[in-house]
Amino acid sequence: MKKRRESFWGVHFDFHATPNDGIQGKTLTEESIREICHLLKPDFIQIDCKGHPGWTSYPSKLGNAVPEFAQDTLKLWRKVTREENIALYMHYSGVYDVKYCSEHPQQRVLMADGYRHFGSTKLNGSYADDLLIPQLMELAGDYEVDGVWVDGECWMALADFSRETLDAFEEETGINLNGKIPATDNDPYFYEYRDYNRTLFKRYLSHYIDAVHEKYPNFEICSNWAFSDHMPEEVSVNVDFLSGDLNPLNSFNSARYAARALAQQQGYVWDLMSWNFRNNVAGHSAYVPKHVNQLKQEASAVIALGGAFQDYVPQNRDGSPKMWEVRGLKELSDFVLARKPFCHRATPIHEVALLLSTYDRHRESYHLYSRTGYEKVMGMTALLCDVGASLEIACEHTLKKTISEYKMIVVPELYSGLEDETIKLLLDYAKNGGNLVLSGKNTCKIFAKASGAFECKEQREFFETEIKGSEDGHNNKTSNKLVPYSFTLDSRSYGSLFAPCEIVADGKVNALFAEKQDTPLVKLSVTVPYENGTITAIGFDIGSQYLNATQFMHRELLKEILSLYEPMVRVDSSLGRLEIIATKKDGKTMIQLVNAGGTHADRAVATDDYIPPVLDVKLTISASNAKKLILHPEETELPITYNPDGKISCSIPRIDIYSILEICE
Repeated sequence: MKKRRESFWGVHFDFHATPNDGIQGKTLTEESIREICHLLKPDFIQIDCKGHPGWTSYPSKLGNAVPEFAQDTLKLWRKVTREENIALYMHYSGVYDVKYCSEHPQQRVLMADGYRHFGSTKLNGSYADDLLIPQLMELAGDYEVDGVWVDGECWMALADFSRETLDAFEEETGINLNGKIPATDNDPYFYEYRDYNRTLFKRYLSHYIDAVHEKYPNFEICSNWAFSDHMPEEVSVNVDFLSGDLNPLNSFNSARYAARALAQQQGYVWDLMSWNFRNNVAGHSAYVPKHVNQLKQEASAVIALGGAFQDYVPQNRDGSPKMWEVRGLKELSDFVLARKPFCHRATPIHEVALLLSTYDRHRESYHLYSRTGYEKVMGMTALLCDVGASLEIACEHTLKKTISEYKMIVVPELYSGLEDETIKLLLDYAKNGGNLVLSGKNTCKIFAKASGAFECKEQREFFETEIKGSEDGHNNKTSNKLVPYSFTLDSRSYGSLFAPCEIVADGKVNALFAEKQDTPLVKLSVTVPYENGTITAIGFDIGSQYLNATQFMHRELLKEILSLYEPMVRVDSSLGRLEIIATKKDGKTMIQLVNAGGTHADRAVATDDYIPPVLDVKLTISASNAKKLILHPEETELPITYNPDGKISCSIPRIDIYSILEICE
């Protein structure tokens, strides 16, 4: 059976069993499991084991199994997958365990308001030794499964305010809290206490992972979303692989963002999971399976970055698979596997980096680790991808190693700020010839002060306008006097923006803004020389505003700014939106071409069967030694035009969802 490092495509099943589910395994058959293996040809299968309610869906000997079993469900899954040479992993809820918390109230996190959390276990408590480690040992030893995907971990880890944790903090740090708990950011040592609880989470991870590995070294363990965009830190524990499951409501943009955050963790294999369904329709909980074309596009966003992909279909309440839904995944399986030779474990060629600051995220996250405020970075990811930048995401630990290799570095709007050494690192990058792009008034203010290259004049979030009458003539009330600003690149087309600042500088003006289109314009975005490089300031949070209400003017502005550097691959023209990812795979240059069109971000569209193709693509590539261009998996050789400047050009008539251009030298 393949190890996770060798795996590319998997299927995930779970259902978070409870005692109310009836007899487990009642309709589970060997034939259905075998059909999954033969039909979808996965490298691995993940199934339910213990969900957030805390009950196991297999007959565990550790006292937390649901009451009724028609058969040992896990034993059957293991038998068939072993015979089919397919790895079997468990879905297991870690920190988040309602049953354990209800039975051990003193092991529940004590919140700042004095109440115990209903399901989050204390990170420095007895849960790992009482249940987690023995149960993983049972899975590895008695059932000989290949590994575990531990859910409900970093995103459910909470700061604990029990006396023992407060005392341990004071003893280890030497900080005296003087009897006052650091509950809010107005309290002394609030951030230090949160960082201490993050340390407790990493100790918890190390403790149970190392304990299981000591006895079962081949048992592979992943903590869901650890060291990802939720937890953007350098890997510091002995996890075997990294993984996460995507937002089911905007999965394509979620995948682009999360995949890049994981891909930066060089040396660690990773995958991402799509939900096979949307769970909300018009604001109501629902279960609507996605069309296979939507799943193909989500898979493309993951595997084009070098990762592996898995799809999640819930199990029936007795643990049996939903075969009618599984059978619909054959087309997805064929699509993914056809592209494996040209993308799996590929690594990016450095072009553009987007900063995902560990320091800033730690200060903005509502929980210890969360996606609070993700719109700034996810939106900028989507925007840069949509305008053809071959983009990576980099945290501080990545930038320190590779900063000089990027042609452009983008800093999105910051919540709190950056450490002084990071600001210096970025400014030195610009001084040494790099192109530094700053987005958002808070980010611009920080770097204006640090660099002296420009000034910021902050504006109100909206501006006030006089409204006459109570209706605008279109049945819209006009009592709200706060309206957005207008911005323009050329005084011909206009967009809307919120919360801008005026950029005061001498340099190349990229955009202007004003209260209204007929009032005097001031500078919104300016590029200024900075010793051997440039600094570009964009005086509003273009990332969040692009994600929440996409405007073509956002793309026009970024296209103008991207012209500061010479990309390896440039889209000269296309009908549609094309994402470009320049990669190396087994020493070969592979240009990943992903169709970014469609309704994936539209909350008014639950499922969609049609993704408009990208047509008439014309590319210019810095590859003067190219002998052949082959489009995979179509296996089409493309004619090459050799240009006087040493670059080459080619045309691709149509890209439906995802193709790969191999440059043969």
